[in-house]
Amino acid sequence: MNSRGAVPSIPAAADRRTRTIGVLCGIGVVLLFSGFTLVSRLGFASSLKLIDIAALRFGIGGLVLLPVLLRYGFAGVRWYEAAALALSGGLGFALCAYTGFSLAPAAHGGVLLHGTLPLFTFALGWIFMSVTSSGRRTLGLLAILLGILAIASDSLATSTVRQLWGDGALLLASICWSTYGLLARRLGLAPAHSASIVAVLSMCCFIPVYLLLPGKALPLASWQELVFQGAFQGVLIAALSIYLYSKAVASLGATDTALFTAAVPCVTTVAAVFLLSETPGAMAIAGVLIVTTGMAISMKN
Repeated sequence: MNSRGAVPSIPAAADRRTRTIGVLCGIGVVLLFSGFTLVSRLGFASSLKLIDIAALRFGIGGLVLLPVLLRYGFAGVRWYEAAALALSGGLGFALCAYTGFSLAPAAHGGVLLHGTLPLFTFALGWIFMSVTSSGRRTLGLLAILLGILAIASDSLATSTVRQLWGDGALLLASICWSTYGLLARRLGLAPAHSASIVAVLSMCCFIPVYLLLPGKALPLASWQELVFQGAFQGVLIAALSIYLYSKAVASLGATDTALFTAAVPCVTTVAAVFLLSETPGAMAIAGVLIVTTGMAISMKN
C-alpha cells in the first residue's frame, strides 16, 4: 500500500525498533557513566585503593559474564581481536580511568573522559575506518567540542600538576573506550559476546597480578564498602554498561552511540547542584547548553 494510511513495511518497522532499542541503551549508558565518576571518587575517599577497586571491577564483572563466554566461546574472533577488545574496553580503559579519578577532581572525569568520546570516536573512525560526516554532524561535533572546552575551562582553571597528570590519564581512557566502540562495531559480535570477552579476559589478566601485589586494602574494607563498590563497579559498570554500550553500537553505530556520552558532563553538572550543593560557573552552564544543542544537531535524522 502506498496511500497515506499504509501500514509501515516490516523492514522500516524493524529499523525503528532497532533504533529505539539503541537510544534506550544509550540513555542507560549516560546514567551509568554519570555515576561511574562519582562512585569511583567516593571509593578512593574510603580505605580502598586504585588496585582494589580495579580488582572488584574485573573480578566480579568477569565472573558475572563467564557463563556468557562459555556459551559463545571465541567463535569468529581471532586471538588478537579478543586481546584488542579486552585491552581497549577493559584493562586500558579502566586502569587509565581509575588513575585519572585518583589524581583529578570528579568534574574533570565527566568532561575529559566521557565528554570527549564523540570527538575521539569520530576522529579514530575517520583515520582508520574511513568514517565520513555530514555537514550537520560536523556542525554538531564542533558544538560539542566548544561546549566541552567551556565546561573544561570552568573546571580546569585551578588545576595542579598532579591534576594535569590525572587529566592525561582520563584522555587516554577516552581514547581506549572510543577504540573499543569502533572495534565492537567492526567485528559485529553479539553485544553480550563482546562484553563477556572484555570482562573475562580482563579478569584473567588482572586478578593474578593483583594477588601478588603488596598493600591490598580489600581485607581491611568494611562489608558495606565492598558490597557497594562491588555491585556498582563489578555488575553495573564492568558487565551492564559494556553490554548496553555494545548493544547501542550494534543498533546505532559507534559514532551515534558515542554522541550520547557527551551528555555525561551535563548530567553530572546538574546532579551536583542537587546532590552535592555545588554551584556551576557561568562557563559550565553555557557549556551544558552548547553540548546539549550539539547532540541534538548531530543525532537529528
